[in-house]
Amino acid sequence: MQNVVLLTVCINVFINGESRGCDMEEKADLRKKRTKRLLRTALLELVEEKGLERVTVRDLTERAEINRGTFYLHYRDVPDFMERLSGEIFDGMKSLLTQLNPYEIKQYAEKGVPYPGAVQVLNYVAQNADYFRVILGPNGDTRFSMKVKEFMSDHLYSHVFSKASDEFKFPRDYLIAFITSANIGLYTHWILNGMSMPVEELALFITRILYKGPLAVAEILK
Repeated sequence: MQNVVLLTVCINVFINGESRGCDMEEKADLRKKRTKRLLRTALLELVEEKGLERVTVRDLTERAEINRGTFYLHYRDVPDFMERLSGEIFDGMKSLLTQLNPYEIKQYAEKGVPYPGAVQVLNYVAQNADYFRVILGPNGDTRFSMKVKEFMSDHLYSHVFSKASDEFKFPRDYLIAFITSANIGLYTHWILNGMSMPVEELALFITRILYKGPLAVAEILK
């Protein structure tokens, strides 16, 4: 009987100990996420105010109201933090862009409904509007948009233009440059103007432009 009691006590201690350990890990994870969120908000505010090159760790930690020791536990310096943040945003964007299939656009345009892929990309941009507003703004970093443009160009070439006939009339690189630059320019305009146009409406606009071209959509050419 005594052995049974001792075994029960040991099991309870083990279970409770494990539970406390999980609780501590969960709390630590929540603290880490909160710290990252505070740093992200502070960094984007400071970059918007004076540009990335002029933001110091002291500026960042004071704005985020955390100590510098906590910052250095996770990041080397301000550029390292921005690079990691941009990497996360780009990876999310890349996963959505990879799913886009230009050959599907025609069927949605003819039905007068937005291409779902365009809706997903715009929703992602809207969810990270704080980042995109700063990075695409006057004090932002042009390297991000160039990276997105490069990925879009590679995706278009490998999934569309590499399959085109050798008798294709237009220089592929110029057409790809036009499509990618136009899309990035449109996203930038939308973000910097407060995303006043609803996502579904803008997605339909993009769907029609990609299918018919801007002049036809504007009814300049009939």
